Formats: sequence, structure tokens, C-alpha cells
Amino acid sequence: MSPVSLSPQQQLKERILDQVLAFLLEGDWQQIEMGNIARQCGISQAELNECFPTLQSITSAVNSRLTQNFIQHLDLSSRESLRLTWLDSLESPRFRAIVHLFIDASQQKSVAWRLANVGWSQFTNHVASHLGYQAVNQDLPWLLGKSMLKFINQRSRSSSTLKSIDN
Repeated sequence: MSPVSLSPQQQLKERILDQVLAFLLEGDWQQIEMGNIARQCGISQAELNECFPTLQSITSAVNSRLTQNFIQHLDLSSRESLRLTWLDSLESPRFRAIVHLFIDASQQKSVAWRLANVGWSQFTNHVASHLGYQAVNQDLPWLLGKSMLKFINQRSRSSSTLKSIDN
């Protein structure tokens, strides 16, 4: 059986969602507005509006994709599996970027903040349905803390390496 090909309209929607996801994961959140999205995709504002009439419709679609990208890295068969796969997944640039989004976007009111907030809520509900609220209330804060420490240590090592290169 041959794979089903996407219509040109669906291909354009996918390209738009890929671009918005790229803005998010690269930390370029201020770019998430209709004009910038259209410009980056090489389309007119009218073409963008045909696919997604509002920024809200784009962010809803991106949120589903973001949450699925995040969850696919994790084993939710047990709390221990969640912890182990989360820590292992921090080696994945995409997973690490999503964790950064959840942490960094929480500090400012923006489209990224709304996306991160909704995405985190979807994720915690998913974890709760598989592992219970104890995992949400105990494991997830611990994992976020471990992630932040890892990010800080990586930045410290990068700064030290740059200083030694400069000297």
C-alpha cells in the first residue's frame, strides 16, 4: 500500500506548524505573530489566514504537536521509567529545547508562555492518567530541577571553555 500524500493545503499547514515550532524551540518567541509567520513561510497573510484564521488556531495545532514530541521521548510505564527516560532524553536536542521552553517561557507573558502553559497542562494530565498525581506532584518538579541543574552546568562548562580559549 502506498503512503497517502498530503494535499497542497495540508502541506502548507504542516510547513506553517513546522515554522512556528522552530520559533518556539529556538527561543525566538517574539517572532510568533501572523505577519512574521507568513513572511518566514514565504506566503501572503491571506494564504496564512486560509490555513489558520487566527493565531489561536495556529497555537492550538502547535501545542498538540509539541506535547506529542515531548511525550514520545518518555516511558510512562512506571514512575522510575519516567525519571530514567526523562534524564536520558535530556541528551536529545529536541527534548532539551522543549524542557527549556517549559522553563524559560514560564517567566514571561507571551504566546510562548501560553503555549508552554497549555502544553505543560496537557503533559501533566497525560502523566497523571498513566502514573497518578503523585508522579505529577513529586517526580515532575524533581525532574525539572534536575534539568535546570544540567542546563546550568552545561552553560558553566561552555563559559569556562570560552574563557580558556580567549586566554
